[in-house]
Amino acid sequence: MKTVMILAHPNLEGSVANKRISEQLSQKFENLDIRNIFELYPDYKINVAAEQEVLLNADTIIFQYPFYWYNMPAILKLWFDEVFAYNFAYGSEGDKLKGKNFQLSITVGGPNESYTPLGYNHFTIEQFTKPLEQTAYLAQMNFLPPIYEHGMVYIPGVYNSKEIVEQRADKQVQKLTNVLSGLQNVTPEKRIKNFAIEWFQNFDILAEDNYFNKHITSSTKLHFPEGLFIGNEGFSEWYSEIKKTIKPNNEHRIESIHVSENNGHFDVDLAVKLKAETYQNESIQLNVKENWKIEITADDSIKIHEYLVKEV
Repeated sequence: MKTVMILAHPNLEGSVANKRISEQLSQKFENLDIRNIFELYPDYKINVAAEQEVLLNADTIIFQYPFYWYNMPAILKLWFDEVFAYNFAYGSEGDKLKGKNFQLSITVGGPNESYTPLGYNHFTIEQFTKPLEQTAYLAQMNFLPPIYEHGMVYIPGVYNSKEIVEQRADKQVQKLTNVLSGLQNVTPEKRIKNFAIEWFQNFDILAEDNYFNKHITSSTKLHFPEGLFIGNEGFSEWYSEIKKTIKPNNEHRIESIHVSENNGHFDVDLAVKLKAETYQNESIQLNVKENWKIEITADDSIKIHEYLVKEV
């Protein structure tokens, strides 16, 4: 599982909590990519293409930042405005982040009791982060419960001690560690089943070729009722005709799925029902059996080497 942390702190070297959380977590997880966006973009000119490419290659995205005026630092708001763009994160073709994990990790200066209906901040952290929860939902991401600790400000001689803030930061690191470890411990069978669900969800909306082609090799054999197609070019050839025939928002329903390991790859047997409508307003209802030969590669991606579809 690939994890990226979008770190937004205007003075990380002067930070106690955010600096410690990012450093400690990077020591625990070698595959954690930390992007300090204040360091990358001191002029606030964000390289949108570069940031989007990082997100495309990630499974889990952590947003690490201090809680500023019940919100986030300005650069992170700008980052969301520009990177979560139309037809990337949302819109008719905006499914590029679908299925990825969205994790907030926030350092909160005020005490716990202040974030209650009777406290001076009146609302909980969860209530203040509702806009980001909706952002994740609109981008079809998996919104994970926010992780945070209170009292995460150190003002020498005035508020807290450095040791106390570091202890609280370590508690937050442990919470993040538990979440990431849980996500990484998903069995290959569960991963493949989740992948199958996502695969057909993308077929339902007739998503762009690049979603499917990143899971297909140049030599993948695709045995469809329309004939045999080979690799990425073969898939795109077949898929372009499908998109000319049926309307988007059709329905693939997985009736059964069985995954078994076989000499370094996985055999996947599925029973699927399809309901669709053609551009001639004709209804299509099909029952098919599908057999996939799948590999989980060294870089933890899923590749289909053979794909067989039979009508029943």
